[in-house]
Amino acid sequence: MTANRVDDLIVCGGGVIGLAIAWQGAQRGWKVRILEQRRVGSGASWAGAGILPPGAARGVHDPIEQLRSFSDAMLEDWFGLLESETGIDVGFRRCGGLYLARTNGEFATLIANEVWWADHGIEFQRWTPCETLQRVPALQSSTLSELKSAWFLPGERQIRNPRYLKALQLACQKRGVVIQEQESMKGINAGEGRVDVQTTVDRYVSKRVCITAGAWTPLAIPELKMQTGIFPVRGQMVLFHCNDRPFIPIINEGHRYLVPRDDGYVLAGSCEEEAGFDENTTPDVIEQLTQWARQLVPQLESAAVQKSWSGLRPGSIDGLPYLGNLPNHPNVFIAAGHYRHGIHLSPITAETMISLMSNEPTRIDLAPFRMTRGKTYANSSESG
Repeated sequence: MTANRVDDLIVCGGGVIGLAIAWQGAQRGWKVRILEQRRVGSGASWAGAGILPPGAARGVHDPIEQLRSFSDAMLEDWFGLLESETGIDVGFRRCGGLYLARTNGEFATLIANEVWWADHGIEFQRWTPCETLQRVPALQSSTLSELKSAWFLPGERQIRNPRYLKALQLACQKRGVVIQEQESMKGINAGEGRVDVQTTVDRYVSKRVCITAGAWTPLAIPELKMQTGIFPVRGQMVLFHCNDRPFIPIINEGHRYLVPRDDGYVLAGSCEEEAGFDENTTPDVIEQLTQWARQLVPQLESAAVQKSWSGLRPGSIDGLPYLGNLPNHPNVFIAAGHYRHGIHLSPITAETMISLMSNEPTRIDLAPFRMTRGKTYANSSESG
């Protein structure tokens, strides 16, 4: 066992959720260790586009929207503190988001969204096809013949995922967090007030363990039999590079999007595929994304495709993440299953989990996020 150290918290998983929780714990003076089976920030957290839709300002009752609303209000201070500690500009920008409706289905969906935005205090503008082209001239003019309407959300923002992860890692290290890569948990023995953790390399002792392994969470510790509804959902991406930024707002159409960066890079994504743990890209999907992007924005026809990649989002059956302790293991916690919202929900998740692990009240009612929601677990008498 390494130097007989007793950690206050071991985090199993070095994605955005694990790093955020570790940073928050370290801010309290905790001795924190991160165990990552690959490289920190190398999974779905890195692969995403960093879109941050505006959170509801009022009338929020849905559990996931409550999480988003609280986290949304934290973002500016959260990223500000992170930049002050690390000097890294994470690319947090208020750029607005444009939502296009070129089919009857998308038009109906966005009309319904309009009602929801209005009820929850989210600012939006509805644009005609001509207004859309005037305000975003980079769009293909022939799109007007298909476009039924468009909606602009001024409050939509973006962040650059790799920079955010780099900043979180540096902030953790500056506060003394021990980060161990290429090391995964193999066994765990939770006793009164302590948890013994066996890894592929060593054995550690901690007061608490939090499992934040994303899509791999159900596989993290087989002996715990974590019967979650988490499963991997593959998303593929294409990266273009232009000489200058071709447009300002994020462009959304259905589940696909174009995200422009300050330096001329444009991300095109994404698909939703249940392909198991296969992280390969497929030529047909990459070609579809490339052609869709170039059809919408002609300037991308001459833009070089820099690279393409995929990531495995941690989906869940009911669309909610798991936040809480494991049944029969009061010192073992889980924070996983955020699907496409991990970046956006990382501040409130970190705050909530550290409060929970400190036996403090949480701002969120955690009942909808408990491990045992809607399930019956063998050998468990707890309600989660």
